[in-house]
Parts: sequence; structure tokens; C-alpha cells
Amino acid sequence: MNLFFKLIIVLFFSISINSGSFAFDLKKLQQKLEKNLKQIQKPKSSSGSTSNPLGGLLKNLNKKGLGTGAAGTAAVAGSSSSSAKSTQSNGNSNAKRVCDPSSVYGKLIKNLPGANIANLEKDFGKSSKEIKSLLEKNPPRSNDQIVSSLETFSGAFETKEIELLFNKFLLSKDLDSLSQMREIAGIKAGFSKDKKQIKTDANFAYGLIHYIYSSLGSNKNLGIQYIKNAAGSSDNIGALVVYGAWQFYGINVGQNIENGNKMAMDGYNRAFDKNLKVETAGKFKGMKKFTYGEKVFLAIASDNRNPYKQQYQNQLAQAAQMEQQVKADLAKDGQYRKSGWWPSLIEQQNRQHELLSLLGENLGIAKELSDLKGKYLVLKSKVSSDNKLLERMVIINQQMNERVQKALKEKDAVDQKGKENIANLQYDNDIMIMQNDRIGVGMTLLGPAGAGGFGEMAEMFKIVGLYERVACKIYSGVKSYAKRTNVQLKKPPTNPKAKFTRKFGRQS
Repeated sequence: MNLFFKLIIVLFFSISINSGSFAFDLKKLQQKLEKNLKQIQKPKSSSGSTSNPLGGLLKNLNKKGLGTGAAGTAAVAGSSSSSAKSTQSNGNSNAKRVCDPSSVYGKLIKNLPGANIANLEKDFGKSSKEIKSLLEKNPPRSNDQIVSSLETFSGAFETKEIELLFNKFLLSKDLDSLSQMREIAGIKAGFSKDKKQIKTDANFAYGLIHYIYSSLGSNKNLGIQYIKNAAGSSDNIGALVVYGAWQFYGINVGQNIENGNKMAMDGYNRAFDKNLKVETAGKFKGMKKFTYGEKVFLAIASDNRNPYKQQYQNQLAQAAQMEQQVKADLAKDGQYRKSGWWPSLIEQQNRQHELLSLLGENLGIAKELSDLKGKYLVLKSKVSSDNKLLERMVIINQQMNERVQKALKEKDAVDQKGKENIANLQYDNDIMIMQNDRIGVGMTLLGPAGAGGFGEMAEMFKIVGLYERVACKIYSGVKSYAKRTNVQLKKPPTNPKAKFTRKFGRQS
């Protein structure tokens, strides 16, 4: 079975019930809960109303045919197959979407407020130059296991405008995108439902960035306030998950176990609905899936402090079984190994390092890169026994890319062989971008258990995000160079499993 197909399937099976494996009757549980509803303490929802969170879970279990038996299984398989097919057949547009969001970005936000750097400087209490310097640094690991990586929340939005702005910021760390999110968060939405959601999404995005970078000098308290605003009456998927988890665990806010459970459930349900629709016509078409909310909710559902833990156990048992099966399948396919995702991430960085080295050779700066290549080689020999060294390898690749980008802007045209090499390397880089995206999908679907916990998952996502930043700079830099020097680029690959033009791994 196709690996990507398996990865997609686990998302749905982790929240569905298979009566063939478990003698578990969903209808009986639902009837029992309805019968005993009055005996169940009802937590306050995010909007202040009361409801039983199990009802939302059961609603999703029956949604889209995801109930018990063969019919439910067939519905899952059909939906998953469609998703996998769409992703693979549209690899070219996906690569472009990853690295060139401006193709649709400008049209979507033309009627929204633009950047106001002066307001941004007031929030940070710093000059624009200082803010830019701050954002270029890699935030250290946070003690908050729920929110420790921006990349984890790349799909935590319900409006294309803010999702595009947020992901543009992840790639470029530009002040204009950040400032624009801040200004949109302050608009008067009136009675417009669409504007309310855009405003709410912007609140979460802007607050999240302040929160993540607080150890480097941003405004943590302001970030928490913006996230709280986004979890209010007009709420956001990501904010419901984050603020709900904060309430449940007593992080940053007063502990409220029942309300935290309910908010996290609401976020999970909203994410579930979005994930089903990203491949179909409608407002979510073409947007990123957000499955991290499921991982957070499942952790909350299995916590001994959760008053509904017992009722969740059948769902959790099924999710655990499917997770173990997918891990076994991934191990066979070589994508997930004994030590988790780290080997795949290391392999990606090694390929990127080699690609940068080859670009440097063709641009005539091989000698200039030799010091960084030497440092990388030392780390490469030790990283298999110390995964933490990978972040230092990433930093070296970032430094190499800075020199390569400078050469792409300044160097004259190369000879015909050099042009062919650069065209081939651009083709290979496109494949790497798509493969990196697939790794991110796989990590998200398996969640913290497949990555050694929330903290380690966040570190891995950071590596995936940093890799993407470098790869996309190569993507844009080579395109500009090709246009300036008349290099004929190859037709972009359309499948992440396409063959590289060269055998990577022969040299460092």
C-alpha cells in the first residue's frame, strides 16, 4: 500500500471505530450517554454555554460515514485515496504553493489593512531593525509543550488570507507580513462573519508569534492576550486547541479542567471539519490540514484528570492500535525507523548540504564554502549518536545558502555545462521540497507519540520548517539567476518520488 495513503488513513482511523477489531457498538455508547446525560457534569464551552463534549466526538465518529463496520471503513479509504491522489498528481502546484504564496496572496488581502511598522515597533518595544534581527534567530525550546513551534500551527486557520500571511511569514520572517497580521487583528469586523473570522485568525497568528519569540525579546504577555482574544466568542481552531490545553493543564491561565477539555474538543471538531474539505470545493479548498489539534485532544482525553476519560477509552484504544500499525508500515518502507523521524530529517539535510555545495561549485565559490563544508562533515560523522547536532548542521546549511544566494545575484553566466548542472539542481531541489512536505505530513499524522512527545515533535517541526526556508530561497534564487543569465530550467517535477538527476549521498 502506498505510504502516503497509509499516512492519510491513520488520521481518520484514529478517530473512528472498527467493530471488526473491537466488539464495540458506537450506537450503544451513544444511547447510553444520551440516557445518562443528566448525570454527566457539563463543562462550559468556549462561548460560555454548556454541552457534553462527548457529543461532539460522537458526531464526528458518525460524520461522513465514519461509523462502524465495512461501510465506514470504505468511506475512509475513498476519502484517503482521493487525498493522496490529489497530492501526488499536483506536486508541481504544491511546490509552487509552498515557495511562492504571493501568486494568490496579493489578490486575497487587497481590501485588508496593510503594514504599519510604527505600531509593530510599539508592541515589541524595539526598532524595526532590532525586530528583524530577533526574528532571524531560531527560538530555543520552550517549556510549554503545547506551543513550542510555529510550524506546528501552519494549518490552524479558517481563512485563506491569514493562512497565507502566516506561512509567508514562516518562509521569509518579514516585518510586513507580521505587521499586516497585527493590523488585521485590530479591524472593526461589524456584522460580517467573514471579517470576524479573518480578524480572529489574525489575532491567533500575531499572538502566537509574540509568544514563541518571547525568550528572544518579543512581548509574551501581549501574545497570550491575543491568543485569548482568538479563543473568545468569535474563535479560531488553533486558539481553541491552545487556550483549551492551557486551561486543562493550568499553563499561563487559571486551571479549568472541564472547560479546557471542552475547548480542545471544539478545536479538534473544527479541525476535523476543515480537514475533510481541503480537497473539495468550498472555502477550505487548497488550504493546509491541521491535525495537531487531534493530537492535543487525544492527550487530554487520556489524562487521568479528565472526568470523561473512561468514555473516551474505546476511541483511544483504536487510535493507539492504528498508530502502532502505521509505525510498523513506515518502518518497512524506510520512512520511519527505530529512532523515529530523525534519520529522515538528517538525510534531508545531507542532501540539501550536497546540493548547496554543487551549486557553489557551478557558481565558482567552492573555495569560499570549504570552511563550512569541513564543519558540516565533522557534525555529520557524529549526528547519528546525537540528534541535537542536527540543528547545528541546519545552521551551517543556512550560512552556505547565504553565500550561494549572494553568488546567484552577482555572478555572471556560466558555461553550457554549468547551465545544465544548475537546471538539474533546481529540478532536484523541487523534489526535495515536496519530500520535505511529505515528511511534515507524516510527522503530523503520527503526532507526539511517533515523535517522542510534544517537545521533540516541535523540535522536528522546527527542522522541517528551517529546511523549507533554505529550499525555497534556493527555488527563488535560481529562478532569478536563470532569468538573468538565460538558463533554461527543466519542466518542474510533479511527484515527490521522482528520480533525482544525480545520486545524492556519494559525497558531502
